Amino acid sequence: MNMPIPPSTSTELIFEEIADGLSQKGVAFVDGFFSPDEVTILANRVRKLDSIGQLRQAGVGKQQNFQTLISIRGDQIRWIEEGQSIAGDFFLSRIQELVQYLNSTCFLGIQDMEFHFAKYPVGTFYKRHSDKLQNTNSRKISVVCYLNEDWVTTNGGQLRLYLPQDDGVEKTLDIDPLGGRVACFFSHIEHEVLPTQQERLSATGWLLNEKIL
Repeated sequence: MNMPIPPSTSTELIFEEIADGLSQKGVAFVDGFFSPDEVTILANRVRKLDSIGQLRQAGVGKQQNFQTLISIRGDQIRWIEEGQSIAGDFFLSRIQELVQYLNSTCFLGIQDMEFHFAKYPVGTFYKRHSDKLQNTNSRKISVVCYLNEDWVTTNGGQLRLYLPQDDGVEKTLDIDPLGGRVACFFSHIEHEVLPTQQERLSATGWLLNEKIL
C-alpha cells in the first residue's frame, strides 16, 4: 500500500488556513495553493485541451435534467480523470493532500471528489446558483483553483458568494480569480461568476461525502 506523502510545511499552513476558514465562516480563500510555475503548467493543460477541441460546453442539471444554457452558464469544461495527463494527475494529488488534511482536522468525512478544468470565454458568466444537487447532499465542499496569470480586478470574472448573516441580512463576498488562489466553501452556499472581460481559467469541483459509483 502506498502511504500518503505528508504536505510540506508551507503547504500545511495553507491547508490550515483553509480548514480554519471553513470551520469559522464556511468560506476560505487562500493564495499560493499553486506556485506560479504550477499555475502555468495547469493553465497550459487547459489551453491544450481547448486547442484540440476537448473542452465542451458546460450545462446545468444531471442526467435526464441536463441541458446547456449559455444564458445561465457560459463555461467550457473537461473532467479531470486520473491517468489522462501529468498535469491532471499532479492537480488531483494536491487536492487529495487537502482532503486528507481536512478529514484529519475537521472530520468532514470526505470520501471522493470530482473536478474539471474550465474556461470562461470573454463575456461569459454563471448566474447565481448553489452546487447542491437535487435529491442528494453528496457535494460537501466546493473548490475553485484559479489558473489566471497576471489577472487584474478590472478583468471581472469574480466569484461572488452570497452569505446569510445571523441578522437575516445577506452579505456578498467577491473573490478575484488570481492565479494560484484557491476558494473553498460549503456547497449549499449560493454564488455566481461575474461576467469576465478576459479568458478565465480554473480547475473546479467538489469534495463528496460519498463514493462516486
